[in-house]
Amino acid sequence: MPPAAKNAIVVIVCVLLFAFIGWTHEREATLLSRNTQARVADQLPNAEAVELCALGYDQLLADWYWLSFVQYVGDVPARAKDQYAEAPKYLDLIVGLDPRFTKAYYFAAFIIGSEMHEPQRAAEFIERGLRANQDDWYLPFVAGINQYLYAHNEIAAAKYYRMAAKYPGAPPWLARQADILDAHIPAFIKEINTWNNIYETSEQSIVKERARSKLIMLWMRVFQSPNAPAQIKERAKQRLEQMGVTLE
Repeated sequence: MPPAAKNAIVVIVCVLLFAFIGWTHEREATLLSRNTQARVADQLPNAEAVELCALGYDQLLADWYWLSFVQYVGDVPARAKDQYAEAPKYLDLIVGLDPRFTKAYYFAAFIIGSEMHEPQRAAEFIERGLRANQDDWYLPFVAGINQYLYAHNEIAAAKYYRMAAKYPGAPPWLARQADILDAHIPAFIKEINTWNNIYETSEQSIVKERARSKLIMLWMRVFQSPNAPAQIKERAKQRLEQMGVTLE
């Protein structure tokens, strides 16, 4: 086939794909503008249906639905009303199109496990990611976060941290964090360590800001505690100032 003909086919495919994307986006917007009682998530196509129209561009469509999902999560007032009810179907669609889209599995913990208070559902979702991605230490790390912070299962969390420590490129503190979770030390210290690890390692701005907010809250509690030793209060002050908090 001549190069010109091949280029023409690529252009036609791209036009059809973006027409399909535009149609689905317009349909969602219309549903919202009409204040319909039908949930938008019920109108999202499933991955199998999208694949029939994707013509091999599954990853491109996964990227588009990811952008749509980020916009959905970022609408804080609306999410306060629906409690992130549409998130699972968005995420299921994204990883159905691209099982190696690891960012979606991260958000399973921070949205489904945390905001929706369904850590077991989040765990099942993350397990799908672990099966599809054997080279990303951050996935078992996030699985451990979900178990510790949201399922309140320190033993399972330590197991995932040790799993993460064996992955290529994993930081050395993962194994130490597993030992901390297993140790008989105050839960408050464990929680600070966990959020600090999230804050220092996450590349997602939404997740990083959430970790920062949690750390500020936790360190402020230490700083304001009348029973905290002076040395610990000084450390809390330093950490708060490092995160941009001005203390009188």
